[in-house]
Amino acid sequence: MQVFGSLLFTVLACSSVGFFLFHLKKLWFSLSEVAQGVEESRLDNPLVRFRNVFLWGGLQGRMFKDLIPAVMHFIIFWGFITVSLGTIETLFHGIFPSFSMKTLLGESFFFRFYLITQDTANFLVALAILFAVARRIFFPPARFKALEASSKKDALIILGLIGGLVLTTLVALGATAHTGDLIDFSQNVPFSFLVSSIVLFPLSSTEGWETAHSIFWWAHSLILFSFMIYLPFSKHQHLIWVWPNMFFKHFKSTGRLRPMKLSEEMESFGVGNVKEFTWKQLLDSITCVECGRCTSVCPAASTGKKLDPRMIVLGVKKAFKEELNQEIKEKRKLTEDIISAEELWDCTTCGACMEACPLHIEHIPTIVDMRRYLTMTEGRIPDELQTTLTNLENQGNPWGFSNDKREDWFKGLDVSTMREKSSVDYLLWVGCAGAFDQRYQKVSQSLAKVLNQAGVSYSVLGKEETCNGDTARRAGNEYLANMQIEQNVETFKRYGIKKVITPCPHCFNTFKNEYEDFGLTLEVKHHSEMVAELLEAGKITPNKTTESVKKATFHDSCYLGRHNKVYSAPRKVLESIQGLESIEMPRNKEKGFCCGAGGARMWLEETKGKKINIERAEEALATGADTVATGCPFCLTMMTDGVQTKDESKKVQVKDLVEILGESL
Repeated sequence: MQVFGSLLFTVLACSSVGFFLFHLKKLWFSLSEVAQGVEESRLDNPLVRFRNVFLWGGLQGRMFKDLIPAVMHFIIFWGFITVSLGTIETLFHGIFPSFSMKTLLGESFFFRFYLITQDTANFLVALAILFAVARRIFFPPARFKALEASSKKDALIILGLIGGLVLTTLVALGATAHTGDLIDFSQNVPFSFLVSSIVLFPLSSTEGWETAHSIFWWAHSLILFSFMIYLPFSKHQHLIWVWPNMFFKHFKSTGRLRPMKLSEEMESFGVGNVKEFTWKQLLDSITCVECGRCTSVCPAASTGKKLDPRMIVLGVKKAFKEELNQEIKEKRKLTEDIISAEELWDCTTCGACMEACPLHIEHIPTIVDMRRYLTMTEGRIPDELQTTLTNLENQGNPWGFSNDKREDWFKGLDVSTMREKSSVDYLLWVGCAGAFDQRYQKVSQSLAKVLNQAGVSYSVLGKEETCNGDTARRAGNEYLANMQIEQNVETFKRYGIKKVITPCPHCFNTFKNEYEDFGLTLEVKHHSEMVAELLEAGKITPNKTTESVKKATFHDSCYLGRHNKVYSAPRKVLESIQGLESIEMPRNKEKGFCCGAGGARMWLEETKGKKINIERAEEALATGADTVATGCPFCLTMMTDGVQTKDESKKVQVKDLVEILGESL
């Protein structure tokens, strides 16, 4: 009988493991077989990559932004890892009945330690599973409510399987303890002893406990085999894919877009078919566990737009699965039938989704790749954005102003151009808004005065400046962006420009993270960083309180903060001003809420749901501040509009931080 049981177990185990590995291998190789997109190297700095896998995967760093579910998940994860030792014992014991950890370790300290850890881990995981199930059924987070019924069912099945594994282990281990077969059972497996006593309370004889152990051992084994067979078809296959996904995460700023390789022979641009994605983008799609953390922080989703970052990733996954399914002859169109153009244009590329994702899925490159297809292949873009792109192509700025007016903002100021004076330390890049927008021209003027007072050596490009390429790239027009970038690179090289100061986070991000892909590496400072350095060096000293600003709240620009981790410099500038009280909004720094203008949204109207800038303005006004401080031309425009919409413009003003500083000098 024992031989038959061992043989049956061996057949079941080998079949389950083989089935599991076959499907994983098939899916892994399909990534590279299906994907045709251009991908950069993901094998640099391997030691750092392994470290990151441990920090993000093992220690689950990003999970702890939400403490209670993080603790629950941490217990399930590490408990599951711990009890896997018991699973290994089960597998070996099933094939080789004489094998057990007791026979291997004897009645030693190590065996006692093994028993204690197995007992404790199984019990803690059981409690965490109970909490997880209750949470999903009775008080689910808002991000769970939008899940499809199949997804909710899948989560409960996985929780049930894990719960079944630990419960059967507890009962089987406790039954063994009741037979007196474990040394000092009451001390080594108290939780198992307690659980088995409750579950099997009628039992009293040794024979009964031995039979119970056999029954629950087999139940545990069958659940384990079922888990292995089910996992490759579950969204919880992230248990496997999360490790390579984290290992292959790029090291560059989340604000950087991968450049396209363009040629005259190309008939399609961007991604309109799942085959045109990279293998990493497809790996992202099968790694997603549908937790919805990305969606819960998305400004578009939060204000009633159609975009749902989670559904973008799942849309790619659906397209990938359809591509692998040979029975489906007519595949659905990716950017029409599976993911709509409206969803893609809703994105502000703020990066909140990527910051929140515990599995480090890269949403923005996927969205922009599909935008590139809509723009360059199909010409399917909003009318107002087409006007903006035409202005950029003809005049080098989104408003279509004549480039001859780029130098009007500094008339009467001591500001030199590069053609007049190129032997300077810095290029002051004011950007299109700083040169043309009447409101933001005041910021450019304030910055120039501060730099002059500090004795900084700088010049501007003036008429030789053209848009940096940010708007065109994020609108999906890579051809136009390349033209602008290459023109600027040529100008920078002609003057030998190596260091740049700019008040625009979008220019800052593009110069810092994207120009190196075009052969130019620059040292770029946002004006808040430059001013903070000047304050620290004592080259400028605020020596009076401001007349109009007593209490300010700083709005983090997504492209300065979240994408480039510049948080302290703007706050240092405000803190340096005498008598100024600085108040934080609830959503600040890496959790900051977008103004709604990034990702070329500055030039598009919001026609659905609540306007994003109104949502943010309300949060700023709720702080009781008399001034909303910004460090970005887009943010200043959007926050000003939001404050005015709420009829608070007479009580609350919106100013760039360098304007506030200028008043105190």
